Amino acid sequence: MTNQTPVLRIRNIKKRYGDNEVLNGVSLELNRGAIKVIIGPSGGGKSTLLHCINFLVGLDEGQVYLNGTEIIEGRKRELTAYRQKVGMIFQDFNLFDHLNALHNVMIGPVRVKKLPKSEAREKAIAELERVGLKDHMMKYPAQLSGGQKQRVSIARALAMDPEVMLLDEPTSALDPELIGEVHEVIRGLASGGMTMLLVTHEVGFASSLANEIFFMEEGKIVEQGPPQKILFNAECLRTREFCSKISRLHNNSS
Repeated sequence: MTNQTPVLRIRNIKKRYGDNEVLNGVSLELNRGAIKVIIGPSGGGKSTLLHCINFLVGLDEGQVYLNGTEIIEGRKRELTAYRQKVGMIFQDFNLFDHLNALHNVMIGPVRVKKLPKSEAREKAIAELERVGLKDHMMKYPAQLSGGQKQRVSIARALAMDPEVMLLDEPTSALDPELIGEVHEVIRGLASGGMTMLLVTHEVGFASSLANEIFFMEEGKIVEQGPPQKILFNAECLRTREFCSKISRLHNNSS
């Protein structure tokens, strides 16, 4: 259930690398409890947008607001607090290979939130249990499957008690048989009311999860709307062409 207060607002984000304009004035809003999905061709700016929202790359222009307050990139203390509230899940997991699953999840609460280690350990165990990995908490990333690694990364983000989760193609690096276990965790977050912005090519998953889908190409949001409209009855020809192609790919691989 969503309300009418945007927890995250993005206004006119622009990003350029040399002559390559990756983002050209992207704006969107995320109400509390909403799940919005971004689709579009590779190179269209989807991942860069998430990285800009989390300030992993600097903005050339535009503003990011959390609960109505603009986040200023140069204010390090405010930016650290913001990143605690906006969790990020990457395609390639970004786990620390020298730490086991438990300590990968503990490290944020200890180093950033300054929780006592005993409290951080309890929190980490609870989040690993939440994603179905309590029995694997002493294993290192090299001992885990891709799906398990991604679930550890989700537990690590959840341990910071985020208000928003940004998920950048969280299953793209996984074998098909492992995708379902990550989908199950994401569905659980959705049913619990987590606010999420998700980049994915998996149309079936997107249509069952999202409140709204954005089709993005060449650094712009071309069209947005409810899943049924965007995936099956889009107004823009380019959106229809893209959705038709990925729907065929999805059906052929099912």
